[in-house]
Amino acid sequence: MCIIGNYLPPKLNCYFYKLAGVKFNISKVWIGNNCYFDTQFPEKIIIKDNVCISFGTTILCHFDPSESIKNHSFIKYKKKVILEEGVFVGPKTIIMPGVIVRKNTFIKAGTLVSKSTTENTIVYGNPQKQRGTISKKLISKINKQNNKFSF
Repeated sequence: MCIIGNYLPPKLNCYFYKLAGVKFNISKVWIGNNCYFDTQFPEKIIIKDNVCISFGTTILCHFDPSESIKNHSFIKYKKKVILEEGVFVGPKTIIMPGVIVRKNTFIKAGTLVSKSTTENTIVYGNPQKQRGTISKKLISKINKQNNKFSF
């Protein structure tokens, strides 16, 4: 189901992600075109309310090279990815296993998110850097504006 969702347009894609096991409220989340959500462990992806995921975003929950590389020293693992309330994920972002994107984080386009963020921050780059914080006044203003629209 997740594979089908990866190729469908927004709002239709949400139904397939939900059927695959991704945990989120369909009416409170926006997922753009051509996103790629982990197909082996979609149940490890948790998306809270008022999250916008732009097109081309990749969310990974596992690492398992054992099928392709024999006699290796790599450790395979699977970890949750959590996007908390009010997160914006820019286009072509990659979110790695085990990351928690904290409340009201703004991730700029093309960022590789390899470690958890702090609340109310702007994150960008590869490697990931924190550019600054977003004031509570600005967050309140954005949230009031967003309440005029439905996902």
